Amino acid sequence: NPRKIKYRYKLDGFDTHWQEPQENIRRATYTNIDPGDYTLRLISTDASGNWVNNEANLKIHISPPWWRTTVAYIFYILCIAGTLYLMRRRGIQRARDEFMLEQERHQAKHLHDLDLLKIKFLTNVSHEFRTPLSLIISPIERLIKQAREPEKQQLQMIQRNGRRLLNLVNQLLDFRRMEVQELKLQPKRGDIIVFLQELCLSFGDVADRKNIDLSFQTNRQSLVTRFDHDKIERILFNVLSNAFKFTPQGGKVNVELISSSEGNQTKLSIRIQDTGIGIEPEKQELIFERFFQNEVPDSMVNQGTGIGLSITKEFVKLHGGTIEVESQLDQGSTFTICFVFEEEQPQGLSAAEQRKLVITAAANEPQVELPMPSIDPTSKKPIIMLVEDNDDFRFYLKDNLKEFYQVVEAVNGKEGWQRVLAVHPDLVVSDVSMPEMNGIDLCKKIKSDKRTAHLPVILLTALTNEDQQLTGLETGASDYMTKPFNFEILLSKIRNLLTQQALSKKTYQKQVAVKPIGADIETVDDKFIRQLSMHIEKHLSDSAYSVDQLSADMNMSRVGLYKKILPLTGKSPVEYIRYYRLQKAKPLLESQLTISEVAYQVGFSNPKHFSKYFKQEFNILPSAYATEKSGKKASV
Repeated sequence: NPRKIKYRYKLDGFDTHWQEPQENIRRATYTNIDPGDYTLRLISTDASGNWVNNEANLKIHISPPWWRTTVAYIFYILCIAGTLYLMRRRGIQRARDEFMLEQERHQAKHLHDLDLLKIKFLTNVSHEFRTPLSLIISPIERLIKQAREPEKQQLQMIQRNGRRLLNLVNQLLDFRRMEVQELKLQPKRGDIIVFLQELCLSFGDVADRKNIDLSFQTNRQSLVTRFDHDKIERILFNVLSNAFKFTPQGGKVNVELISSSEGNQTKLSIRIQDTGIGIEPEKQELIFERFFQNEVPDSMVNQGTGIGLSITKEFVKLHGGTIEVESQLDQGSTFTICFVFEEEQPQGLSAAEQRKLVITAAANEPQVELPMPSIDPTSKKPIIMLVEDNDDFRFYLKDNLKEFYQVVEAVNGKEGWQRVLAVHPDLVVSDVSMPEMNGIDLCKKIKSDKRTAHLPVILLTALTNEDQQLTGLETGASDYMTKPFNFEILLSKIRNLLTQQALSKKTYQKQVAVKPIGADIETVDDKFIRQLSMHIEKHLSDSAYSVDQLSADMNMSRVGLYKKILPLTGKSPVEYIRYYRLQKAKPLLESQLTISEVAYQVGFSNPKHFSKYFKQEFNILPSAYATEKSGKKASV
């Protein structure tokens, strides 16, 4: 009687007690069973409803899904391990790459610094060469005017070769200027056609010696405009030198000028064509890079430095022009230089008149003023005023001095005096022979003015006359040096003078330091400082107290007060007021007052400005000063 039979079942590993199905249901249903091994146990009753010991068992195995199999877990472990390994390897590689990059940067910086030292050394040596070369060429030019025809040709040859040697030396100076980006255009009025023609003719002896046919062609005889004579000469010299250098004997070098006008604008193309060894197509753009040297046949010696054409390109760019090269191996090269000039003079003058025009225009050319330099007020470097009309020599001095000092430049004594008043330098180095105002007059003006009388002055000159030196020293100059001179000696003299000046200022500052108002004052200067300090003390917390009010309290004009304070303290009135306030702040900082409270008590309206000036004056922040003093008191 199966309808009267009941069942119980239990799934070991899943059920905690026996389960009884509903009546007439002979089915056991399980869902969401985890993978594993299970035993289904089943018992039943007899027809009378009594439970019978007739248990039946069924072993059941549920397999996990593929992503939970052992193989899957091994795969997961391998993936995680591989990922960690790759991440670690990538991190190590990145660290190694960064280390190598840092090493390369350090090495590149070291090589760059070494290159700069080499270039600077070559520049200094070149300048040492330049001075005697200039002294050689100048007497030769005078001798040429006095010599007879046979001797004149020999002297002219000496002059041409001396100028070429001087040009090579100038290239190194120009290269250094390119490094520090101080190349400037200095245009002067003249006839550029006549100028270029004379430059080409100066290569006549080279052409004769190498049996090279040199020709000059132009479709115009005169073009008066403004151009930089020195840089145009260097441009043509460098290109022509290469043309003669790489053209074998019996070759040709042709210089052709092609001009076309549109209004008052004239386009001038300079084509320099040779029959030399030529340049490979892939190297034609590289020849304008620094230190590039093309391979040459064994029969030729490349004596170049690799910087001539790079300097040439920079000079062409300064004139707003372009330079291009076309070349074929064993057939020659053609350099094309294009400029656009603004014509200033009508045509019709003879060549002699044009040459006279060049000389007159250059002589009457106004002196170009240098831009006012930016002085860093937070820098601890002393300020040196450099007054020199020779651009190359001024650049040489500035390039060597700027490592130790802030350098302000002036091209003549007049401009130098204006900048002395504007900048208030610590020392003046001036040439003697200058236009507008010479060095002797500048020194007199500096020493006769109370605002600048304390400044040390070093005079430089090429004149070795003792009377001239005595005149310079009698004007109040601190020292006198004749050109050429050893730069290290000049640097040592500057350091000594600045050290003496600093000691003198330090002595005065000690004398004029903040003192009790009731102290006994003997000298007139000390009495003046005491009265000055007394008035500042009365208005110590008044941030609006100005120099005008102080001069009124002292019964003096603003200018008179300035002239009186500066020689005594080395500070202007506004600087002295600030200095007095900062000195008064020191004992206040040692108390328990905050920085803001101290700042307001000594007359600063902004605590940030107070901290800035305190750090600038004493080289320590107010908070650090207060901490340092409180620490010393605690240790005592």
